[in-house]
Amino acid sequence: MPLNSPTLHKIEELNVENEGVKTFKFHSQEIARESEPGQFVMVWNPGIDEIPISIANASQEGELEVAIADVGDCTHNLHQKHVGDLVGLRGPFGKAFSLHGATICMVAGGYGTAPLRFAAKRAKELDKHVVLLVGARSSAELLYIEEFERMGYEVRIATEDGSEGYKGLVTELLEEILASGEKFEQVLTCGPELMMKRVCEITRRERILTQVSVERIVKCGCGACGSCDLGGYRVCKDGPVFDAEELERTEFGNWKRAKSGKRIAIKPDMSAREEIELLSIPPSRFTPANEPLLRTEVCGIKFPNPIANAAGFGVSGKLLYRYAAAGAGAVVTKSVGLDEREGYPNPTFFELSPHSYSYVNAMGLPNPGIKNYGLEIEDAMYADVPLILSIFGKSVEECRELVRIAIKYPIDMLEFNASCPHTEFAAVEHNPKLLKSIIKEIRGIAHQKGIPVAVKISPNVGDPAGLALTAEKAGADAITAINTVISRPIDPTLDIPLLGNPTGYGGKSGKELAFGGKRVIFELYEELRIPIIGVGGIFSAKDVIEYAKNGACLFQVGSALVSEGFEIFTRLKSELKEYLVVNGYKNLGEIVGEAHRR
Repeated sequence: MPLNSPTLHKIEELNVENEGVKTFKFHSQEIARESEPGQFVMVWNPGIDEIPISIANASQEGELEVAIADVGDCTHNLHQKHVGDLVGLRGPFGKAFSLHGATICMVAGGYGTAPLRFAAKRAKELDKHVVLLVGARSSAELLYIEEFERMGYEVRIATEDGSEGYKGLVTELLEEILASGEKFEQVLTCGPELMMKRVCEITRRERILTQVSVERIVKCGCGACGSCDLGGYRVCKDGPVFDAEELERTEFGNWKRAKSGKRIAIKPDMSAREEIELLSIPPSRFTPANEPLLRTEVCGIKFPNPIANAAGFGVSGKLLYRYAAAGAGAVVTKSVGLDEREGYPNPTFFELSPHSYSYVNAMGLPNPGIKNYGLEIEDAMYADVPLILSIFGKSVEECRELVRIAIKYPIDMLEFNASCPHTEFAAVEHNPKLLKSIIKEIRGIAHQKGIPVAVKISPNVGDPAGLALTAEKAGADAITAINTVISRPIDPTLDIPLLGNPTGYGGKSGKELAFGGKRVIFELYEELRIPIIGVGGIFSAKDVIEYAKNGACLFQVGSALVSEGFEIFTRLKSELKEYLVVNGYKNLGEIVGEAHRR
């Protein structure tokens, strides 16, 4: 299991590799012993940011090395540090390289050489024959060449300016080598994305098994937030190493995502007529299973089963599609606002203590803005389950404009997030008059298209039931409860907040939330006449059943997606059906509110 909370480590050694790259050596038994070539760690520069860095080497004795290029504010500041300074680490994360065959070609570009260094060391231990092709713009940018040669490997260099080795691109060198008749059973590649895409094109033609190490913006590191989405894959969890075949039906080599989740072209010179490149390859149409015991209807919407993901667990439509294909009866988008928003610096999501299943986040509501979100909704609609669009705003005017755009999309329900605890938007649920005005406004617009409106509240207000009653009187069609509990974790050594946002406050989620969540649902059911959607700490069918008996009729899963993955949907449905059959219930509706009928 990875170490999933930022933990301070001393820099044991620093080595300058070239004019822009330094190797940082740490000692970490917890991380190093679990590390495999191709995986990465999250490196926390306290007070500045936390970034994903590939592991350049790790040993069973606890040595851990990462190569850091000076390419931004966080990395530039890291380059100013000295031996003995403290840096936070968590990991290892992601899927590693798997070495196949006796002869392997490793194709590296720039500082993409670093993870292949670790792979080369592992190949040496396994007595593989390796040829390394290393590309750079000039000889000054080459990395780890002498070390590869000391391993006894053949190293072939390509520089774009011809200052060393082959003059040209490393992909051109690869083509020449293969054209000469040289054979490899596997190719591993890491470097600039367009370089790797070309490697994949070459090796596909030659029918060579190829693995690719992909880079994306990573925030959580553990598959929670979806910021690193690539065609529905979470790069931090399903990657960063992919088989080339897995990437063929993705946007790999065409576009990626900004910090907000907005799609941006990889090619810097993409012209307006090439905007089509920002589209996805459509997934196959998916129809959910027919499960009569679990079917339910809420606000006039028919759900094949009552289990959905919670808002915040994935910005992309293809990731939502994967939730549905895995068994979700509905999908809920990330909270989307009127305007594009990058969110906060990292750390933004981590586990509070090892194996606690208790998490804290302060993402800062990153989203591409409602006008840019239609492409994601198009992808999600292929799943053919109800789509709930989560939205946020802090004024009547802002929400009016937001919803006028939102209802143009093929959505089934709006969920107004009134309760994000770590942003300025949290003020909405603490101002009942404002909340009432917003609900009246967005309900009036949404109901023109027959779209119901749920309002998501947290336990961070003194009287959740009173707030929910205010929302109901203002016209809310349903209440979602509970959002995360406000928290402010502190690093005990540095005495500073662990979260990267300005205040250090975040929202606590995980198993512990179930106790308070079920209590709030019970209180809401006593006061309300509208449906209740339960969320908070749902990890088992027992949790679903208790939420239902307390009054919830739909259920959203969040933190369990981190610990268990997509399989949580199938397991919950199976356990829930078993409970209903064994106890003689004809459908789920029979247990909703049962605790109030005793």
